[in-house]
Amino acid sequence: MTGGLGKRYARALFELAQEAGTFDTVGQELASAVATFEEPRLRAVVLNPGIDASARQGIVRDVVAALGVSSNVGNFVRLLADRDRLGLLDAVATAYEAMVDEAMGRRRVRMRSAMPLTAAEKTELTELARKLVGGEVLVSTEVDPELIGGVELDIGGTVYDGSVRTQLARMSSEMAGGRS
Repeated sequence: MTGGLGKRYARALFELAQEAGTFDTVGQELASAVATFEEPRLRAVVLNPGIDASARQGIVRDVVAALGVSSNVGNFVRLLADRDRLGLLDAVATAYEAMVDEAMGRRRVRMRSAMPLTAAEKTELTELARKLVGGEVLVSTEVDPELIGGVELDIGGTVYDGSVRTQLARMSSEMAGGRS
């Protein structure tokens, strides 16, 4: 239920940003708001139904003002708070990001490696990802020592796994099965 509702709110914000031509700015401001309202102590207050609604809304208004976001994003966050839907903010941001990516014809790629990638390795893997998706990619990197070596590329849920961990697991499975 909350996923569909989050998407509906995201669609409304997306349409406002589309009219204003501010996709990226709205996305950055929304991400900033999500990060701020994820702070555990603030979250415990603004999502607590035991605290008077007007007090919670006042806190949200003050926080939004301190963030210095655009009127569209500020009004949007306040609307969520007024409707007791601030808990949807992260889902809205995720759905909004996906809508913008689709509209801009870009895909998100997550690169995982056992050690930090050099600039040259990241450039080479980014170019490979571009060829795989046939368009623009937004890359995030992550270091995961459990991979032992190699790299995993996750492109929209499709994982291209060149990690040593997976190769060792495959070899172990083949040896256990009696294959050569």
